[in-house]
Amino acid sequence: MGESEAMVTAGTILFVLVAVGGIAYMLISGIAAYKGTWRIWAAQTSIYQFGKQNYLGFFGLYLQPVIIGAILLNVLIALGAEWITDGVMALTITPLFMVAFACCFRLPRIMLPAWYKDWLDRGADKDEVRKPEYSSPFSWLRRSSSVRR
Repeated sequence: MGESEAMVTAGTILFVLVAVGGIAYMLISGIAAYKGTWRIWAAQTSIYQFGKQNYLGFFGLYLQPVIIGAILLNVLIALGAEWITDGVMALTITPLFMVAFACCFRLPRIMLPAWYKDWLDRGADKDEVRKPEYSSPFSWLRRSSSVRR
């Protein structure tokens, strides 16, 4: 293995590790937002938020099908699936991405978890979701079972 091949291999390994870490964080934060163990994001305003309420906490969860679809299609291409063209990629990934992109504007109620719908119905009091127990997507790791949601 030459020096340039070693650099490419090292770069590929580093890219995969960073990508897997990012995917894992998006999945954990998306699930934590959906379950309601991480809520503080709902009280914050983002530059990517175009609506009245913040739905960006769910972005990591709704982006996962896009990532999984893109990975699967690229693996199939690498295995020699000639039927996968740019058009097939676009027709597969675009609808999935539009669902994830809707997190910047507004999600339909059917895509919202019960805690978020209840919070909106009660008037979306931002102080309610700013409690310390909702401050991190990893708060479920340190939360005792006696904490009331």
